[in-house]
Amino acid sequence: MRNLLLTIILGLLLIVSESAFAELIINGNFESGQTGWNKWGPNAYIVSDSGYYKGTASATLYWADSGWYQEVSAQQNDVFQLSGEMIYPASDQLNGRKAIAKIEFWSNTNFISAAEIGVLTSIDSSNKWYSFLGYARAPAGSVKAKVVLMMWDIAGENTGTGRAYFDNISLVKANEPSDPDFNNDFKVDSYDLSRLSTSWLTQFPEHDLSGDGLVNFIDFANLAKYWESYIYEYPDYSLVWSDEFSGSSLDSNNWTHQVMGDGGNQELQYYTNRLDNSWVEDGQLIIQSKREQYYANSTTYNFTSARLRTAGKQSFLYGRIEARIKVPTGRGMWPAFWLMPTDDIYGGWAASGEIDIMETCNDTDYIGGAIHYGGEWPLNDSSGGSYFGNGSKDFSQDFHVYSIEWEPTEIRWYVDGILYLVKHNWWSSGGAYPAPFNQDFHIILNTAVGGTYTGVYSPQDVTATFPQQMKIDWVRVYQKIE
Repeated sequence: MRNLLLTIILGLLLIVSESAFAELIINGNFESGQTGWNKWGPNAYIVSDSGYYKGTASATLYWADSGWYQEVSAQQNDVFQLSGEMIYPASDQLNGRKAIAKIEFWSNTNFISAAEIGVLTSIDSSNKWYSFLGYARAPAGSVKAKVVLMMWDIAGENTGTGRAYFDNISLVKANEPSDPDFNNDFKVDSYDLSRLSTSWLTQFPEHDLSGDGLVNFIDFANLAKYWESYIYEYPDYSLVWSDEFSGSSLDSNNWTHQVMGDGGNQELQYYTNRLDNSWVEDGQLIIQSKREQYYANSTTYNFTSARLRTAGKQSFLYGRIEARIKVPTGRGMWPAFWLMPTDDIYGGWAASGEIDIMETCNDTDYIGGAIHYGGEWPLNDSSGGSYFGNGSKDFSQDFHVYSIEWEPTEIRWYVDGILYLVKHNWWSSGGAYPAPFNQDFHIILNTAVGGTYTGVYSPQDVTATFPQQMKIDWVRVYQKIE
Protein backbone atom coordinates (compact mmCIF):
# COMPACT_ATOMS: atom_id res chain seq x y z
CA MET A 1 0.00 0.00 0.00
CA ARG A 2 2.81 2.39 0.92
CA ASN A 3 4.68 1.80 -2.35
CA LEU A 4 1.45 2.40 -4.32
CA LEU A 5 0.90 5.66 -2.46
CA LEU A 6 4.45 6.82 -3.17
CA THR A 7 4.05 5.96 -6.85
CA ILE A 8 0.82 7.96 -7.08
CA ILE A 9 2.39 10.96 -5.37
CA LEU A 10 5.45 10.92 -7.60
CA GLY A 11 3.21 10.54 -10.65
CA LEU A 12 1.19 13.59 -9.64
CA LEU A 13 4.39 15.58 -9.57
CA LEU A 14 4.70 15.17 -13.32
CA ILE A 15 1.65 17.35 -13.92
CA VAL A 16 3.15 20.34 -12.12
CA SER A 17 6.21 22.40 -12.81
CA GLU A 18 9.48 21.05 -11.41
CA SER A 19 10.16 24.37 -9.71
CA ALA A 20 8.12 27.41 -8.77
CA PHE A 21 11.24 29.60 -8.83
CA ALA A 22 12.86 31.69 -11.54
CA GLU A 23 16.22 30.30 -12.63
CA LEU A 24 19.04 32.75 -11.87
CA ILE A 25 21.92 30.91 -13.53
CA ILE A 26 22.54 31.46 -17.25
CA ASN A 27 23.53 28.37 -19.23
CA GLY A 28 23.69 26.09 -16.19
CA ASN A 29 23.95 23.01 -18.43
CA PHE A 30 26.85 24.51 -20.44
CA GLU A 31 25.12 23.70 -23.73
CA SER A 32 25.93 27.24 -24.93
CA GLY A 33 29.61 27.05 -24.15
CA GLN A 34 30.96 29.63 -21.74
CA THR A 35 27.95 31.97 -22.10
CA GLY A 36 27.01 33.45 -18.72
CA TRP A 37 30.06 32.05 -16.94
CA ASN A 38 33.28 33.74 -15.90
CA LYS A 39 36.46 31.83 -15.23
CA TRP A 40 39.85 32.33 -13.67
CA GLY A 41 43.08 30.43 -14.22
CA PRO A 42 44.33 28.48 -17.24
CA ASN A 43 42.70 25.12 -16.52
CA ALA A 44 38.95 25.73 -16.70
CA TYR A 45 37.27 24.40 -19.87
CA ILE A 46 33.89 23.69 -21.45
CA VAL A 47 34.18 20.16 -22.81
CA SER A 48 32.26 17.25 -24.33
CA ASP A 49 34.33 14.42 -22.88
CA SER A 50 32.50 11.13 -23.39
CA GLY A 51 30.75 10.01 -20.20
CA TYR A 52 31.33 13.28 -18.38
CA TYR A 53 28.36 15.42 -19.43
CA LYS A 54 24.61 15.08 -19.03
CA GLY A 55 23.54 16.82 -22.26
CA THR A 56 26.20 17.69 -24.79
CA ALA A 57 28.72 19.57 -22.64
CA SER A 58 29.98 20.19 -19.12
CA ALA A 59 32.45 22.41 -17.30
CA THR A 60 35.71 20.93 -16.09
CA LEU A 61 38.60 21.97 -13.86
CA TYR A 62 42.04 20.41 -14.01
CA TRP A 63 43.92 22.17 -11.23
CA ALA A 64 43.39 24.13 -8.04
CA ASP A 65 44.41 27.36 -9.76
CA SER A 66 41.20 27.66 -11.80
CA GLY A 67 37.43 27.95 -11.44
CA TRP A 68 34.06 29.08 -12.83
CA TYR A 69 31.62 31.60 -11.36
CA GLN A 70 28.44 33.63 -11.92
CA GLU A 71 27.12 36.54 -9.85
CA VAL A 72 23.53 37.55 -9.01
CA SER A 73 22.16 40.31 -6.82
CA ALA A 74 21.35 39.54 -3.19
CA GLN A 75 20.28 41.24 -0.01
CA GLN A 76 20.13 40.29 3.64
CA ASN A 77 17.97 37.19 4.41
CA ASP A 78 17.56 36.15 0.77
CA VAL A 79 17.63 32.34 0.67
CA PHE A 80 19.27 30.68 -2.34
CA GLN A 81 18.98 27.06 -3.43
CA LEU A 82 22.00 25.73 -5.33
CA SER A 83 21.87 22.34 -7.05
CA GLY A 84 23.77 20.44 -9.69
CA GLU A 85 25.84 17.36 -10.46
CA MET A 86 29.54 16.56 -10.32
CA ILE A 87 31.87 13.68 -11.21
CA TYR A 88 35.57 12.87 -11.41
CA PRO A 89 37.20 10.33 -13.76
CA ALA A 90 39.08 7.17 -12.90
CA SER A 91 41.72 8.21 -15.42
CA ASP A 92 42.55 11.42 -13.50
CA GLN A 93 41.41 10.76 -9.94
CA LEU A 94 41.22 13.35 -7.20
CA ASN A 95 44.29 13.08 -5.02
CA GLY A 96 44.82 15.60 -2.25
CA ARG A 97 42.13 17.81 -3.76
CA LYS A 98 38.38 18.31 -3.55
CA ALA A 99 35.93 19.73 -6.08
CA ILE A 100 33.53 22.30 -4.61
CA ALA A 101 30.28 23.98 -5.65
CA LYS A 102 29.51 26.83 -3.29
CA ILE A 103 27.64 30.09 -2.77
CA GLU A 104 29.65 33.11 -1.68
CA PHE A 105 28.13 36.33 -0.36
CA TRP A 106 29.81 39.67 -1.03
CA SER A 107 29.35 43.34 -0.36
CA ASN A 108 30.36 45.43 -3.34
CA THR A 109 34.02 44.46 -3.03
CA ASN A 110 34.46 42.46 0.17
CA PHE A 111 33.86 38.77 0.78
CA ILE A 112 31.44 38.10 3.69
CA SER A 113 30.79 34.35 3.93
CA ALA A 114 30.38 31.14 1.95
CA ALA A 115 28.40 27.88 2.07
CA GLU A 116 29.79 24.73 0.43
CA ILE A 117 26.82 22.91 -1.09
CA GLY A 118 28.50 20.21 -3.19
CA VAL A 119 31.85 18.62 -2.28
CA LEU A 120 33.56 15.74 -4.10
CA THR A 121 36.72 14.05 -2.78
CA SER A 122 38.66 10.84 -3.36
CA ILE A 123 36.50 9.22 -0.68
CA ASP A 124 33.69 9.29 -3.27
CA SER A 125 33.82 6.80 -6.13
CA SER A 126 35.18 7.84 -9.51
CA ASN A 127 33.07 7.67 -12.68
CA LYS A 128 29.91 8.28 -10.67
CA TRP A 129 27.69 11.35 -10.94
CA TYR A 130 26.88 12.91 -7.56
CA SER A 131 23.89 15.21 -7.17
CA PHE A 132 23.94 18.05 -4.67
CA LEU A 133 21.28 20.46 -3.38
CA GLY A 134 21.48 22.91 -0.51
CA TYR A 135 20.44 26.29 0.83
CA ALA A 136 22.27 29.40 1.99
CA ARG A 137 20.91 32.57 3.59
CA ALA A 138 22.47 35.95 2.71
CA PRO A 139 23.99 37.66 5.78
CA ALA A 140 23.83 41.35 6.60
CA GLY A 141 25.71 43.53 4.15
CA SER A 142 25.19 41.22 1.17
CA VAL A 143 24.90 42.87 -2.23
CA LYS A 144 25.63 39.89 -4.44
CA ALA A 145 25.71 36.09 -4.35
CA LYS A 146 28.36 34.30 -6.34
CA VAL A 147 28.05 30.66 -7.50
CA VAL A 148 31.58 29.26 -7.56
CA LEU A 149 32.80 25.96 -9.04
CA MET A 150 36.37 25.30 -8.03
CA MET A 151 39.11 22.89 -7.02
CA TRP A 152 40.68 23.13 -3.59
CA ASP A 153 44.08 21.74 -2.66
CA ILE A 154 43.49 20.10 0.74
CA ALA A 155 47.07 20.49 1.95
CA GLY A 156 47.22 24.07 0.69
CA GLU A 157 50.48 23.37 -1.10
CA ASN A 158 49.15 22.87 -4.64
CA THR A 159 50.57 19.35 -4.66
CA GLY A 160 47.32 17.46 -5.33
CA THR A 161 46.15 16.19 -8.69
CA GLY A 162 42.90 15.32 -10.43
CA ARG A 163 40.08 16.62 -12.59
CA ALA A 164 36.37 17.21 -11.98
CA TYR A 165 33.30 17.94 -14.13
CA PHE A 166 30.17 19.96 -13.28
CA ASP A 167 26.78 19.98 -15.01
CA ASN A 168 23.13 21.06 -14.57
CA ILE A 169 23.99 23.92 -12.22
CA SER A 170 20.88 25.72 -10.93
CA LEU A 171 20.43 28.68 -8.59
CA VAL A 172 17.02 29.95 -7.47
CA LYS A 173 15.70 32.14 -4.69
CA ALA A 174 13.67 30.09 -2.25
CA ASN A 175 12.42 29.76 1.26
CA GLU A 176 14.27 27.39 3.54
CA PRO A 177 12.43 24.05 3.34
CA SER A 178 10.90 22.53 6.43
CA ASP A 179 11.93 19.25 8.02
CA PRO A 180 9.60 16.46 6.75
CA ASP A 181 9.70 14.78 10.17
CA PHE A 182 6.97 17.07 11.49
CA ASN A 183 6.57 15.37 14.87
CA ASN A 184 10.30 14.73 15.41
CA ASP A 185 10.01 10.97 15.82
CA PHE A 186 13.05 10.31 13.61
CA LYS A 187 10.97 8.84 10.79
CA VAL A 188 8.79 10.07 7.94
CA ASP A 189 5.55 8.13 7.77
CA SER A 190 1.75 8.33 7.44
CA TYR A 191 1.55 10.75 10.37
CA ASP A 192 3.67 13.28 8.48
CA LEU A 193 1.63 12.68 5.33
CA SER A 194 -1.53 13.47 7.29
CA ARG A 195 -0.02 16.70 8.61
CA LEU A 196 1.02 17.70 5.10
CA SER A 197 -2.47 16.95 3.74
CA THR A 198 -4.01 19.22 6.36
CA SER A 199 -1.52 21.95 5.50
CA TRP A 200 -2.55 21.81 1.86
CA LEU A 201 -5.88 23.30 2.95
CA THR A 202 -4.51 25.72 5.53
CA GLN A 203 -1.17 26.54 3.84
CA PHE A 204 0.89 26.36 7.03
CA PRO A 205 4.33 27.64 5.97
CA GLU A 206 6.15 25.26 8.35
CA HIS A 207 5.00 22.34 6.15
CA ASP A 208 6.39 23.80 2.92
CA LEU A 209 8.95 21.09 2.14
CA SER A 210 10.19 22.56 -1.14
CA GLY A 211 10.67 26.11 0.06
CA ASP A 212 8.57 27.65 -2.73
CA GLY A 213 6.12 29.33 -0.34
CA LEU A 214 3.25 26.94 -1.12
CA VAL A 215 2.11 23.53 0.06
CA ASN A 216 1.41 21.66 -3.18
CA PHE A 217 2.18 18.51 -5.17
CA ILE A 218 5.88 19.27 -5.08
CA ASP A 219 5.85 18.93 -1.29
CA PHE A 220 4.05 15.59 -1.51
CA ALA A 221 6.75 14.37 -3.88
CA ASN A 222 9.47 15.56 -1.50
CA LEU A 223 7.79 13.79 1.40
CA ALA A 224 7.58 10.62 -0.69
CA LYS A 225 11.31 10.84 -1.36
CA TYR A 226 12.10 11.22 2.33
CA TRP A 227 9.65 8.46 3.26
CA GLU A 228 11.77 6.00 1.30
CA SER A 229 15.01 7.07 2.96
CA TYR A 230 15.10 9.72 5.68
CA ILE A 231 18.28 10.64 7.51
CA TYR A 232 17.82 13.06 10.37
CA GLU A 233 20.22 16.00 10.36
CA TYR A 234 21.66 17.34 13.62
CA PRO A 235 23.02 20.87 14.03
CA ASP A 236 26.85 20.92 14.01
CA TYR A 237 27.04 17.26 12.92
CA SER A 238 27.60 15.64 9.54
CA LEU A 239 26.70 12.05 8.61
CA VAL A 240 29.95 10.12 8.03
CA TRP A 241 28.70 6.52 7.82
CA SER A 242 25.45 4.59 7.88
CA ASP A 243 23.94 1.25 7.04
CA GLU A 244 20.29 1.54 6.03
CA PHE A 245 20.03 -2.23 5.34
CA SER A 246 18.47 -1.45 1.97
CA GLY A 247 19.94 -4.43 0.11
CA SER A 248 18.95 -8.07 0.07
CA SER A 249 21.83 -9.26 2.26
CA LEU A 250 24.20 -8.06 4.93
CA ASP A 251 26.85 -5.64 3.64
CA SER A 252 30.20 -7.41 4.09
CA ASN A 253 31.97 -4.05 3.86
CA ASN A 254 30.41 -3.18 7.21
CA TRP A 255 29.71 -6.32 9.23
CA THR A 256 31.09 -9.68 10.27
CA HIS A 257 29.49 -12.35 12.46
CA GLN A 258 31.06 -13.40 15.73
CA VAL A 259 30.52 -17.15 15.81
CA MET A 260 30.87 -18.13 19.45
CA GLY A 261 29.22 -19.42 22.57
CA ASP A 262 28.86 -17.54 25.85
CA GLY A 263 29.95 -13.92 25.44
CA GLY A 264 31.52 -14.00 28.90
CA ASN A 265 28.41 -13.32 30.98
CA GLN A 266 27.08 -16.85 31.64
CA GLU A 267 24.87 -16.54 28.57
CA LEU A 268 22.96 -19.57 27.27
CA GLN A 269 22.95 -19.04 23.48
CA TYR A 270 25.35 -19.91 20.68
CA TYR A 271 25.95 -17.11 18.18
CA THR A 272 25.85 -18.40 14.58
CA ASN A 273 26.26 -16.92 11.10
CA ARG A 274 23.26 -18.88 9.78
CA LEU A 275 20.43 -17.19 7.90
CA ASP A 276 18.17 -18.74 10.55
CA ASN A 277 19.60 -16.26 13.05
CA SER A 278 20.30 -13.10 11.05
CA TRP A 279 19.28 -11.69 7.69
CA VAL A 280 18.28 -8.48 5.88
CA GLU A 281 14.61 -8.07 4.92
CA ASP A 282 12.42 -5.11 3.91
CA GLY A 283 15.08 -2.56 4.80
CA GLN A 284 15.86 -4.02 8.22
CA LEU A 285 18.49 -6.21 9.80
CA ILE A 286 16.82 -9.04 11.71
CA ILE A 287 18.59 -10.83 14.57
CA GLN A 288 16.51 -13.86 15.52
CA SER A 289 16.91 -15.85 18.71
CA LYS A 290 15.59 -19.42 18.70
CA ARG A 291 15.04 -22.10 21.31
CA GLU A 292 16.72 -25.13 19.77
CA GLN A 293 19.48 -27.58 20.54
CA TYR A 294 22.69 -26.63 18.76
CA TYR A 295 25.94 -28.56 19.10
CA ALA A 296 29.23 -26.68 18.84
CA ASN A 297 32.63 -26.78 20.54
CA SER A 298 31.78 -30.06 22.29
CA THR A 299 28.79 -28.39 23.95
CA THR A 300 25.06 -28.59 23.38
CA TYR A 301 23.39 -25.18 23.58
CA ASN A 302 19.66 -24.70 24.09
CA PHE A 303 19.40 -21.38 22.20
CA THR A 304 20.86 -19.76 19.09
CA SER A 305 21.16 -16.10 18.17
CA ALA A 306 23.49 -13.74 16.29
CA ARG A 307 26.13 -11.16 17.16
CA LEU A 308 27.43 -8.80 14.48
CA ARG A 309 30.19 -6.22 14.63
CA THR A 310 32.01 -3.70 12.43
CA ALA A 311 35.49 -4.56 13.75
CA GLY A 312 38.05 -4.47 10.95
CA LYS A 313 35.47 -2.79 8.71
CA GLN A 314 34.25 0.44 10.31
CA SER A 315 35.66 2.08 13.44
CA PHE A 316 35.00 5.51 14.91
CA LEU A 317 36.45 8.03 17.33
CA TYR A 318 33.85 10.42 18.79
CA GLY A 319 30.55 11.52 17.27
CA ARG A 320 26.85 10.84 17.54
CA ILE A 321 26.25 7.11 17.11
CA GLU A 322 22.67 5.87 16.92
CA ALA A 323 20.37 3.15 15.69
CA ARG A 324 16.62 2.73 15.29
CA ILE A 325 15.74 -0.59 16.91
CA LYS A 326 12.76 -2.65 17.97
CA VAL A 327 13.89 -4.92 20.80
CA PRO A 328 12.76 -8.46 21.64
CA THR A 329 11.13 -9.11 25.00
CA GLY A 330 10.46 -11.78 27.62
CA ARG A 331 12.31 -13.26 30.57
CA GLY A 332 15.82 -14.17 29.53
CA MET A 333 16.12 -11.82 26.53
CA TRP A 334 19.06 -9.41 26.45
CA PRO A 335 19.33 -7.22 23.30
CA ALA A 336 22.25 -4.79 23.05
CA PHE A 337 23.75 -2.05 20.88
CA TRP A 338 27.26 -1.23 22.07
CA LEU A 339 30.85 -0.28 21.27
CA MET A 340 34.16 -2.01 21.91
CA PRO A 341 37.73 -0.77 21.33
CA THR A 342 39.20 -1.86 18.03
CA ASP A 343 42.82 -2.26 19.18
CA ASP A 344 42.70 -2.47 23.02
CA ILE A 345 45.60 -0.03 23.24
CA TYR A 346 45.24 0.35 27.04
CA GLY A 347 45.05 -3.37 27.83
CA GLY A 348 42.45 -6.10 28.17
CA TRP A 349 38.84 -5.59 29.25
CA ALA A 350 37.96 -3.20 30.76
CA ALA A 351 41.18 -1.15 30.77
CA SER A 352 40.51 -0.23 27.12
CA GLY A 353 36.85 0.53 27.78
CA GLU A 354 33.36 -0.44 26.64
CA ILE A 355 30.42 1.87 25.79
CA ASP A 356 26.91 0.41 26.07
CA ILE A 357 24.55 2.59 24.02
CA MET A 358 21.45 0.48 24.64
CA GLU A 359 20.68 -2.69 26.52
CA THR A 360 17.55 -4.00 28.16
CA CYS A 361 16.23 -7.36 29.31
CA ASN A 362 13.28 -9.44 30.46
CA ASP A 363 10.17 -7.21 30.47
CA THR A 364 12.00 -4.48 28.48
CA ASP A 365 10.41 -1.71 30.58
CA TYR A 366 13.59 0.38 30.73
CA ILE A 367 16.68 1.18 28.65
CA GLY A 368 20.16 1.00 30.12
CA GLY A 369 23.32 2.86 29.16
CA ALA A 370 26.76 2.41 30.69
CA ILE A 371 30.53 2.64 30.38
CA HIS A 372 33.10 0.08 31.56
CA TYR A 373 36.67 1.18 32.30
CA GLY A 374 39.43 1.06 34.92
CA GLY A 375 41.78 -1.89 35.21
CA GLU A 376 41.80 -5.28 33.56
CA TRP A 377 39.26 -7.71 35.01
CA PRO A 378 38.73 -8.20 37.95
CA LEU A 379 39.97 -4.66 38.68
CA ASN A 380 37.43 -3.14 36.28
CA ASP A 381 34.96 -0.39 37.09
CA SER A 382 31.66 0.77 35.53
CA SER A 383 29.04 3.48 35.69
CA GLY A 384 25.61 3.77 34.07
CA GLY A 385 21.97 4.73 34.28
CA SER A 386 18.48 3.87 33.07
CA TYR A 387 15.63 5.47 31.14
CA PHE A 388 12.03 4.45 31.93
CA GLY A 389 10.12 6.77 29.60
CA ASN A 390 6.90 8.38 30.75
CA GLY A 391 5.40 5.92 33.21
CA SER A 392 5.03 2.21 32.49
CA LYS A 393 6.47 1.46 29.05
CA ASP A 394 7.37 -1.65 27.08
CA PHE A 395 10.12 -0.69 24.64
CA SER A 396 9.52 -3.85 22.59
CA GLN A 397 6.21 -2.49 21.29
CA ASP A 398 7.75 -0.11 18.76
CA PHE A 399 10.96 1.15 17.20
CA HIS A 400 12.98 3.70 19.17
CA VAL A 401 16.15 5.65 18.38
CA TYR A 402 19.02 4.94 20.78
CA SER A 403 21.94 7.36 20.68
CA ILE A 404 25.10 8.59 22.32
CA GLU A 405 27.02 11.80 21.77
CA TRP A 406 30.63 10.90 22.47
CA GLU A 407 33.14 13.69 23.03
CA PRO A 408 36.69 13.58 24.43
CA THR A 409 35.65 14.26 28.03
CA GLU A 410 31.89 13.58 28.05
CA ILE A 411 29.42 10.96 26.80
CA ARG A 412 25.65 11.63 26.66
CA TRP A 413 22.87 9.03 26.21
CA TYR A 414 19.51 9.61 24.49
CA VAL A 415 16.29 7.70 23.76
CA ASP A 416 14.25 9.25 20.94
CA GLY A 417 16.23 12.44 21.36
CA ILE A 418 15.59 12.67 25.13
CA LEU A 419 18.79 13.06 27.18
CA TYR A 420 18.80 10.77 30.22
CA LEU A 421 22.42 10.13 31.16
CA VAL A 422 25.73 12.06 31.13
CA LYS A 423 29.15 10.69 32.08
CA HIS A 424 32.50 12.44 32.20
CA ASN A 425 34.42 10.69 34.99
CA TRP A 426 36.36 7.54 34.11
CA TRP A 427 39.90 6.21 34.26
CA SER A 428 42.18 3.54 32.85
CA SER A 429 45.13 1.73 34.35
CA GLY A 430 46.71 1.80 30.89
CA GLY A 431 46.74 5.57 30.23
CA ALA A 432 45.96 9.07 31.41
CA TYR A 433 42.49 10.64 31.22
CA PRO A 434 40.58 10.79 28.89
CA ALA A 435 41.76 7.21 28.32
CA PRO A 436 40.30 4.75 27.58
CA PHE A 437 37.63 6.61 25.56
CA ASN A 438 40.05 8.40 23.22
CA GLN A 439 40.66 5.55 20.77
CA ASP A 440 38.77 3.97 17.89
CA PHE A 441 35.76 1.81 18.80
CA HIS A 442 33.59 -0.43 16.63
CA ILE A 443 29.87 -1.23 16.75
CA ILE A 444 28.25 -4.45 18.02
CA LEU A 445 24.61 -5.57 17.67
CA ASN A 446 23.44 -8.77 19.37
CA THR A 447 20.77 -10.50 21.37
CA ALA A 448 21.89 -12.75 24.20
CA VAL A 449 19.67 -15.27 25.97
CA GLY A 450 20.17 -15.45 29.71
CA GLY A 451 23.26 -14.27 31.55
CA THR A 452 24.25 -12.02 34.42
CA TYR A 453 22.39 -8.95 33.17
CA THR A 454 19.09 -10.87 33.04
CA GLY A 455 19.51 -12.86 36.25
CA VAL A 456 18.60 -15.99 34.27
CA TYR A 457 21.17 -18.79 34.28
CA SER A 458 19.37 -21.97 33.25
CA PRO A 459 17.31 -22.82 30.14
CA GLN A 460 14.21 -23.76 32.15
CA ASP A 461 14.11 -20.27 33.66
CA VAL A 462 13.89 -18.63 30.22
CA THR A 463 10.16 -18.00 29.74
CA ALA A 464 10.24 -15.74 26.65
CA THR A 465 8.20 -16.99 23.69
CA PHE A 466 10.44 -18.00 20.76
CA PRO A 467 11.49 -17.11 18.18
CA GLN A 468 12.29 -13.57 19.30
CA GLN A 469 13.52 -10.88 16.88
CA MET A 470 15.59 -7.78 17.30
CA LYS A 471 14.87 -5.50 14.30
CA ILE A 472 17.37 -2.79 13.31
CA ASP A 473 16.05 -0.22 10.85
CA TRP A 474 19.37 1.60 10.47
CA VAL A 475 22.67 2.45 12.15
CA ARG A 476 24.23 5.93 11.65
CA VAL A 477 27.35 7.76 12.73
CA TYR A 478 27.62 11.55 12.71
CA GLN A 479 30.69 13.57 13.58
CA LYS A 480 31.19 17.21 14.53
CA ILE A 481 31.64 19.64 11.66
CA GLU A 482 35.06 21.26 12.03
